[in-house]
Amino acid sequence: MPTYDFQCAGCSHTFEFNRPFGSRKIPPCPRCGSTDVRKLIAPPAIHFKGKGFYKTDSQNPVQRGGKKKEEKKEEKKEEKKEVKEQPPKGQKDSKKDEK
Repeated sequence: MPTYDFQCAGCSHTFEFNRPFGSRKIPPCPRCGSTDVRKLIAPPAIHFKGKGFYKTDSQNPVQRGGKKKEEKKEEKKEEKKEVKEQPPKGQKDSKKDEK
């Protein structure tokens, strides 16, 4: 059962009271016995920090539409091969001269 904070309007005493979810029962003040009590709003007791709290954090790269590291590495290797096959600037390709 959750614990709620209450404050008495008569004597300003603040106290805690355990009650089940959905219960509307207002407890009497333990100090003066008054039924003029109000429920206080408290901050949540849980705080989310770090990764893993969003849908996209728990998916692997393929599900997100991204590429795996291995695929990226293969693409980079292919790009490097293409760059190596081109002759340096200012020099003629010897294969073209032979024809």
